[in-house]
Order: sequence, then structure tokens, then C-alpha cells
Amino acid sequence: MMRSFAVNQLLTPIRLIIATAVAILLAACQTMPAPTGFTPAQVAVLKAEGFVEKDTGWELTFNERLLFAVNESAIQPEQEARIARLASNLQSVGITSARIEGHSDSTGTAAYNLALSQARAQAVAAPMQANGMRFTPDQIVGRGEALPLSSNDTAEGRQDNRRVVVIVTPQ
Repeated sequence: MMRSFAVNQLLTPIRLIIATAVAILLAACQTMPAPTGFTPAQVAVLKAEGFVEKDTGWELTFNERLLFAVNESAIQPEQEARIARLASNLQSVGITSARIEGHSDSTGTAAYNLALSQARAQAVAAPMQANGMRFTPDQIVGRGEALPLSSNDTAEGRQDNRRVVVIVTPQ
């Protein structure tokens, strides 16, 4: 009987230590942030569609060669079909929203270029929305001539700068 009492006295501090450790581990699990980032399946679709991982998220750039003539914001029917497929492929892996940024070269006034870049962003967003993607107004943005990719001193540089960028980030 005396031995059982001594063993119980020794086990009580050990039980207390174990219970404290379990409580700390449970508390740590509850305060861990939710995992972020894309799943492997999402990354595979993003890469297959031509997205490139950047600091701001995964970006897909539609250059003028693919979409826009000078001073134009209309897209061609085959380009609309490509954008619709993009929207469907993104949704198939649970990516349902994005940020659409339109850009222009520096010809014309800053106000005109801003409006043109907004119209380009809207032109790309429309077939994506028609195919189930959801956007808030602040996710469809015209950047004007503010963020050139290339020098506006050459025709090729201006062509590079007339683009729309689709940016996706984990939701």
C-alpha cells in the first residue's frame, strides 16, 4: 500500500507535465494560420495556361499581338474563345476569381490611355464572367501607361505595353 502511494505521488507530476504539454500543443494547433497557396492541381493548370509566378501572384499576360490593335479594346472571336477556355480551366480547379489589369502604350494623353486600358481589362473580363468567373469592380483595373514592360520609344516596345494581365492569388 505504501509503495502504491509513492508511485502515485511520482506519477502525478508526470501526468501534470503531459497534460500541460497536450494543452500547449492543442492551443498551438488552434492558432496556426490556415494554409495558403495553390494546390498542386491548381499550379499545374496555371502553368499549362502560361501563368508565371510573380511577387504579386500568378500572372498571365495577353500582349497586343494576341488581343488588341492600336487604339482598340475589342477582342477577336478566337481570342474570346481562348479566354472562355481559360476561365473554364481555372474554375475546374477551384480558381473562381482574378484581377484583370489593362495597360496601354504612351501614345495619346494619359487620360485617354487610362480609359483605353480600362476598356481592355473589361474586354478580357467579359468572356471570363460569361463563363462563370466572378469579379468585384476593383478587380478590373486600367493602369494606363503607368507600368510599361518595354520602352515606348519603339513600335515593338509600344506593342509590348498594350496588354492585359490576369493575376490570380490564392483565395
